[in-house]
Amino acid sequence: MLPEQIEQLKRRYTDQYVMVAGERPDLARFQGVVGQVKAVNCNGRALVQFDAHNDRGWYDIAVEHLKIVDKPPPKPVEKKAPAAKPKAAETAASTTGSSGG
Repeated sequence: MLPEQIEQLKRRYTDQYVMVAGERPDLARFQGVVGQVKAVNCNGRALVQFDAHNDRGWYDIAVEHLKIVDKPPPKPVEKKAPAAKPKAAETAASTTGSSGG
């Protein structure tokens, strides 16, 4: 691949959101998952990071198997419930004040 072609691929794909297009068995695990192209390497293949299944690796995928898509909506942020007071501290406080003597 010529350097001019690689530069053109870099301009077109870098930082774009993509999905795997087609029915290749080796890419089946990425079907329906949006990824982001982080770079295009010197052999013209895209390095794609898929944010699914807690997998943050970059995968080397030929650009002819990728389809540019819109940016996905942000994931909803999980709100944690406030932590409850430990019962051990409440129990200790109630038993120390009730001793008669």
